[in-house]
Amino acid sequence: MANLFKQSRSKRVKSESSSKRKTSANAQVAGLRFAKQTSKSNMASSLNVADDSSTSDRLTSDRSTNSASTTITSADNIKTVTIDSLDWMGQGVVRGNPMYFVEGALPNEVCEIEEISRKKQVVQGKVTRVVTPSNTRVAPFCPMFNTCGGCQLQHIDPATALEHRDNALKTMMQKQLGMQDAAWQPPLVGERPQYRRKARLAIDARNPDKVKLGFRAANSNKVVNITACPILVEPLSALINPLHEAIEGFDSAKFIGHIVLMAGDDRAQVTVKHTKNLESSLLDSLADFAKANTVELVLEDKKGVFRVIHSIGTDGEKTPHKNVPSLTLSTAQTLSITPAPNDFIQINKVVNQKMIEQALEWLAPKSDERIADWFSGLGNFTLPIAKTGAQVQAIEGVADMVRRAQHNAQNQGIDNITWLHLDLANQENVHTSLKQGVDKVLLDPSREGALTVCHALVKAKPKTIVYVSCNPSTFSRDAKVLIAGGYEIKKAGVAEMFPFTQHMEMMALFTHKQQ
Repeated sequence: MANLFKQSRSKRVKSESSSKRKTSANAQVAGLRFAKQTSKSNMASSLNVADDSSTSDRLTSDRSTNSASTTITSADNIKTVTIDSLDWMGQGVVRGNPMYFVEGALPNEVCEIEEISRKKQVVQGKVTRVVTPSNTRVAPFCPMFNTCGGCQLQHIDPATALEHRDNALKTMMQKQLGMQDAAWQPPLVGERPQYRRKARLAIDARNPDKVKLGFRAANSNKVVNITACPILVEPLSALINPLHEAIEGFDSAKFIGHIVLMAGDDRAQVTVKHTKNLESSLLDSLADFAKANTVELVLEDKKGVFRVIHSIGTDGEKTPHKNVPSLTLSTAQTLSITPAPNDFIQINKVVNQKMIEQALEWLAPKSDERIADWFSGLGNFTLPIAKTGAQVQAIEGVADMVRRAQHNAQNQGIDNITWLHLDLANQENVHTSLKQGVDKVLLDPSREGALTVCHALVKAKPKTIVYVSCNPSTFSRDAKVLIAGGYEIKKAGVAEMFPFTQHMEMMALFTHKQQ
């Protein structure tokens, strides 16, 4: 699925290839450091399973295999290997020299693999044929599994996948950070598979009579046409097919860049991003779609100006960004946020609620404490922390989100928050923010992490730091700075924010050793 993880300073992902991310992660597992990007292709569109029995039998049969991780044969670029384990991204691992990381492979499977890239002692490969399947291999639940670029881990039982990946990440943290075994906490788990309350649909309308609406193929700009998506919450999944029907057949549909679906507590919102004006007949068709499906419909032009076409209980008119009707999304403790169409949100409602509760438990805020919530977004963690009575400093890099967060807090009767719009990648901003002192800090950065912030915190020495990360690799880098500065990991664990994908969310509690 596209856009599954956190976005950049403005919560929008910078352009980064999946191969670069995998190379970096694999290097960490192997204990190596690489500087350059390597080229990889996506997983094979279809895996051949060697057996004469039926497909279901092939996928569920229990077969014992030799645990030795040796290359059996080699012909051209195809090798046969036995898989040892899964890494935290869900790739099969063959330990040895070199070390193999294999997309689509499961522990104890014998697989034929194609070598995609090699960097020193680390090889990236993909499965071309499963010779001996694992008993944990299952049939993917989505018919687009082999073509869509998301949900790469549908071929393994989800509970088993989480167990393997959780253990792999724990082992990595122990090796890299010296974390004690007792510090690792049970994973935070939510609904499967329908968990996403926001998604961005790609569109290919070059042929108006054969519009493609869905998600991009792996490592490709090609749009995979879908009629539903099984990982979206049902109200959003049910919109895809009628939305496709509303768009098809209109010449100006080619001016649509993408479409954002978001599910609030009481209604859904559809935002159509366009580069040129859409013909009136297409607008009428979209309005009819919105009315028939009882959803809010918003247009966004190339300048970021929004126009409400259909709003439930509100007249639609051209309005600036800040006045676009916002959805209400509950978070925790009867609190809620009100995102605009392009705002970052935590897409998994249940897991997000559990993360908030865990953050409060670890922070243990007191009314006489000053607590900083940095990379605060719309106040997902800020509001629950402030509700405890602590004085909260919330810093976010997107000005519109700061304004909406402040307004939303006031509407919920919370006034003990200082809201600041600052870029925390700027060292001067960070040091200025710490001048009044803080007792505890919560960090929830983008995938780039919080390196500048962590260097400053080791000097400021707050008692407690809770770090929420959507990128274990940058988390490990930042944690090393904190540990070298006198902190230790007291607790850490996984939050399964994105089931069936290679992405992993985690949380960690740091305390200063001098306490």
